Amino acid sequence: MRNRILQFALVFLVAGGIIWGLYQLGYLFYVLTISATVVPLAVIMIIFIENRTAESTIAWFLVLIFLPILGVIIWLMFGRNPRRRRRNRRSHDERKLLKQAIRPVRSLAVSELPPNHLKLANTIRNFGGGGVDVHTASDILTNGEETFPAILDAIRKAQHHVHIQYYIYRNDETGKAIREALIERLEAGVTVRFMYDGLGSYMLGENFLRPLRDAGAHIAAYDPISSPLFIFTANFRNHRKIVVVDGKVGFTGGLNVGDEYDGKSKKFGFWRDTHLRLEGRAVKELQATFLDDWIYAQIESSDTWETFAGDESIHQYFPKHDVASDGAIQIVTSGPTSKDPAIRNALIAAIIAAQRSIWIATPYLIPDNETMTLLRLAARAGLDVRILTPGKGDSFTSYYGTRSYFGPLLKDGVKIYTYNRHFIHAKLFLVDGKIGAVGTANMDIRSFVLNYELMAFLYDTESTEQLERDFIADFDVSIQLSSNDYVKRPLRFRIFESLSRLISPLL
Repeated sequence: MRNRILQFALVFLVAGGIIWGLYQLGYLFYVLTISATVVPLAVIMIIFIENRTAESTIAWFLVLIFLPILGVIIWLMFGRNPRRRRRNRRSHDERKLLKQAIRPVRSLAVSELPPNHLKLANTIRNFGGGGVDVHTASDILTNGEETFPAILDAIRKAQHHVHIQYYIYRNDETGKAIREALIERLEAGVTVRFMYDGLGSYMLGENFLRPLRDAGAHIAAYDPISSPLFIFTANFRNHRKIVVVDGKVGFTGGLNVGDEYDGKSKKFGFWRDTHLRLEGRAVKELQATFLDDWIYAQIESSDTWETFAGDESIHQYFPKHDVASDGAIQIVTSGPTSKDPAIRNALIAAIIAAQRSIWIATPYLIPDNETMTLLRLAARAGLDVRILTPGKGDSFTSYYGTRSYFGPLLKDGVKIYTYNRHFIHAKLFLVDGKIGAVGTANMDIRSFVLNYELMAFLYDTESTEQLERDFIADFDVSIQLSSNDYVKRPLRFRIFESLSRLISPLL
């Protein structure tokens, strides 16, 4: 960290010295001209020193060369690459206790798994994934019509605490229904901690939060945009969706909270998505992830600091609750401050382990070179590789950026399906019909590197069977894109794809 600060200081000191000297000599025109040259070059030097991916480095070079002033502003807001989240002494103490509480779960190894599954699970754990657990039941929740009633039911049964965390939380009918359920439990003496991303839920104002606050809820915004450091954190968001009830029942997946996610969007209508309900020991991993984010968020929160240190209070959030299961669960988290891109590496390891099929559903397909190459090689090797993407997009650049990757994949035999019925937002992964993954991460560089994400890997469970059934149902209402159709696409689509592809490493 100290070396990075010195690098920044040295580069900008030199640039500032040149500009100041010219200003003192009265050459204002030259000051402006050289500022527009030296500062972007200084930023380019910083990017080069950071050893980013080739795609990201080239994209930033192009932006800074052709749009120097705007490029510097964009870099200040979105381009910095933090190595750690800000901590203070209190947060350090809390995280230390948190690691001690979760250590027994993360140390688990399950020898009962088939050898190939055990090898994959251990590989994922070595890259920062959680322990593999056979004492957790899982249920696939298809779309909002199954997800929100299940979450509301769990909240209404809470006896000790409810922890809730979302990237996007809307102040609408769906959001208010969950808020009212939380208030009802608060009045019954249940502890509620409510956390939302400061950018994704930017419109979630005090009018919505005040009833929760007045009822006694603890509320924290993750990197709120009101922070003076927003310009340095805008690009690194917390994309996780977590609900934990009493430390025994947990939820995660693709659904945020809002009417649009419950199929009430005027733009999209029906919203295809997938969530996951967990009950048992693996919920401890969701709990640990939430509390780690909560500890960090309190640094920026105006709420009174809530300590776990010095007493036994933290252990009440990790009760023993083993549930019979027909398979195993493994939770994987990652973010821009992680030592390794654990989710990206876990998905790559699963691709390598595949023997028969690889099915992927993602709303945004912006893979890195390694992931792209492995998918193409798997298809060439005769595996059934399928990728399901939206037939309509929620963002111009992400939609055409996704389609820009179709050509090489189709050429090598990957089957591309577009979900033309409506928008699909599910983040799903299925290998050989036996190993599944459900969570918050898209198959793109942003989820792999820039966002804080979470995925649950499922080994030989009934949930993987349900995933397979859902995939088949989705394929049936989708259109399989042929190489011939893709080649014949209109010229304007090619231009849109090329432009979106150019900035895709920055998306």
